[in-house]
Amino acid sequence: MFKRRNIAILAVTLLVLAVSVFAEQRMGTWVDEVIIVEEPNVTTAVSRLKAGDLQIWASGSSDINAFNAVKEDPNLDYLQVFGSYSEITFNPVGPKFNDGRLNPFSSRKIREATNMMIDRDYIAQEIYNGLAVPKHNLLNTSFVDYSRVVETARSLEVKYAFNLEKAKEIIHEEMVAMGATLVNGYWQYEGKDIELIVLARSEDERKELGEYFAEQLGKVGFKTKVEYRTGAEASPIWLLGDPWQGQWHVYTGGWSAPVVYRDQGHIFNQMYTRRTMSQPLFQALEPIPELDEISDKLYRKEFTTMEERNALYSRALELAYQDSPRIFVVDQTDFIPKRKELAITADLAGGVSGTSLWPMTIRRGDQIGGTIRMGSDQVLVEPWNPVGGSNWTQDQLAIRATFDRGFLVDPYTGNYHPLHIERVDVTVKEGLPVSKSPDSDWVNLEFAEEIQVPSDAWAEWDPVNKRFITVAEKYPEGLTATRKSVVYYRPETFSEVKWHDGSPYTVGDMLLAYVLDWDRAYEASEVFDESAVPGLQTALASFRGLKIVSLDPFIYEYYTESWSLDAEQNISDLFAVYYNYGNAPWHTLALGMLAEINGELAFTKTKADQINAEWLGYNTGPSIPILAKYLDQAIATNYLPYAEFLSEFIPEEEIALRYKNAKAWYEAKGHFWIGNGPFYLEKAYPTERMVHLKRFEDYWLPAGYFDIFEEPRIAEVEVLGPRRVNAGTQASFQVDISFKGEAYRLEDIQEVKYIVLDAAGNVAFSGYGTGYMDGYYEIVLSPEDTAKLPVGTNTLEVIVLPTLVGGATFGSHTFVTLP
Repeated sequence: MFKRRNIAILAVTLLVLAVSVFAEQRMGTWVDEVIIVEEPNVTTAVSRLKAGDLQIWASGSSDINAFNAVKEDPNLDYLQVFGSYSEITFNPVGPKFNDGRLNPFSSRKIREATNMMIDRDYIAQEIYNGLAVPKHNLLNTSFVDYSRVVETARSLEVKYAFNLEKAKEIIHEEMVAMGATLVNGYWQYEGKDIELIVLARSEDERKELGEYFAEQLGKVGFKTKVEYRTGAEASPIWLLGDPWQGQWHVYTGGWSAPVVYRDQGHIFNQMYTRRTMSQPLFQALEPIPELDEISDKLYRKEFTTMEERNALYSRALELAYQDSPRIFVVDQTDFIPKRKELAITADLAGGVSGTSLWPMTIRRGDQIGGTIRMGSDQVLVEPWNPVGGSNWTQDQLAIRATFDRGFLVDPYTGNYHPLHIERVDVTVKEGLPVSKSPDSDWVNLEFAEEIQVPSDAWAEWDPVNKRFITVAEKYPEGLTATRKSVVYYRPETFSEVKWHDGSPYTVGDMLLAYVLDWDRAYEASEVFDESAVPGLQTALASFRGLKIVSLDPFIYEYYTESWSLDAEQNISDLFAVYYNYGNAPWHTLALGMLAEINGELAFTKTKADQINAEWLGYNTGPSIPILAKYLDQAIATNYLPYAEFLSEFIPEEEIALRYKNAKAWYEAKGHFWIGNGPFYLEKAYPTERMVHLKRFEDYWLPAGYFDIFEEPRIAEVEVLGPRRVNAGTQASFQVDISFKGEAYRLEDIQEVKYIVLDAAGNVAFSGYGTGYMDGYYEIVLSPEDTAKLPVGTNTLEVIVLPTLVGGATFGSHTFVTLP
């Protein structure tokens, strides 16, 4: 508390001191409120920034004219991110739609051939005006996994390089095999023209991308119709609609990695199988069986060495081209424009929307309080619910401000930092390639020859008797695991953390969400959802047990066959089970369950369509009065889901208090989106396309707590060396690595890798450079290496991986091989 120490102190000094103390005690956020408004056009957004109507436009853009306008205005600034990418998504069902029309993209061979139908260099330079680089596969070229398999990746890039005539030849052969005929240069089926519908996003470069792709389709014999849609207009068609209705063939998609991925092993499951995404399009995928198997192996870490992992990755990349339910086009270098005086932390990959740190760091200069107006290209795209609601980047922008997780993701490296978790003891089987960062003193890493799972640990959920089956019951012969993590939450967690309706956070919030995650995937469950089944199958393949060691402080042991390369990421966080979609207290999850059990709402779009119900949204829309009805029912009955199990952890008085608080919240706010983050949802305005967030004054951390992330030290690379090399002689090349003119410290560089491409673009060989001093690496090609190179022009490509940021920096040097 502020104390007056000397009445003679000047009034101005008192004011400065008072403001300082107030700032130290201010909890949660620096600003009082953030209003997120929809502004789909980046050019208009920049004009509004200049006028002061917006303080930041949180959507990334590759528009070169808007970028130049920002750079030329002394009052504006920008953040640069590299996690966004564009792709072409196909409707893969068939061979015929429900109405009998032939779908050419039901053919894997045709989808595979389209990789050669597009000129990615042209797209990057002409459509994206140089603010993008060609993207040939699902790996982000700036993330570490690309460098790990760069030899395979580059070889495949050569194999599937732009070759329209070859693509046309393959497509012709396959169309004939499918029963189509070419009449006057265009494909017909059963006497009718085949017209392909291209859904092109209208807000950005994907409009021109759709037009370009339609033009290329015309060159191989297809009539096309380009339909322009905003994201909100397109989503009900391509993502949420029934693909068998044939409302579309091609969609110009865009994705953004929310964080810097240190391990992209999950991404094959997401993009090529049914296991991750519950939407109808993804549930219609029929992956190549080997790709399906390898994708799951990579997700569950079914390998013991990096060499084995790289082999799986390489094979998965090969099969991914052959399957191609989508083809990748460009990795974007996006900019996020803002007012110069606005401070905010953004993720290097996911930008502002990708990090939960933006709410705690957003501030206008040194001002305390006030309102920030934030623009986004879309607002309120899909319903918010933490089980199976919207995971759109634009929705997550607001959602991530309203809830906490047990840990934080470093916005520059992608590694984890503790938040509600105090420490973790990680034990993995001897020999696995797991390591931890030197500064991660909150993680203890050990190796063991064998890890026994306790007999009283929970092994699987029983949906009939509503209890957990123990390891002793399911595995009477005993059970071992590959990884054991003992997770310790802060002793103050249950006393300091509150939900926005005033309810204290309790162990029930962890356990109901955890049980629901299991229960939804069993046919015997009242809330069975078939879209949850693939996820359960993946989980059961790796899960070995969970044992609660202590309730307060909360400590549990987790046993699994799954593990991560980084010790810090070997966490199964119960603080936010559904962190991909948000978080919710157990009592609002219970309301959603009641509504789903009674067939009025459903957590996922897939089930909503199946039972002809509304897709559940806690934030706004037609779900709200339905939830209100079930709130009254829950109050009348003191309803507790899974009471057979949860009554041990949630007392009667807590049940009554929770529903009382939810009732007061609903009457005051008119919605049921109740979180525990630094901002709360004041109101969502679907007609006005606006979200109003307000500071949560009872948040447990002070404002400024995360003002620790400095500017990301992205490496700058220059490669120097000879322009002519005689075959069979040694050649040395210098790699200079710096940041803003300052030499990069050796200890801050993970590795410098190189590949040599011959005149045909093939990978001749690869290797690693040697560091000699800060900012200086050397690459030496031996006489044996240069002897492999034919006469002609070669390219030395260098990939620098710092430890201070998760993104790689590329450099190159061209030289000619002489006899």
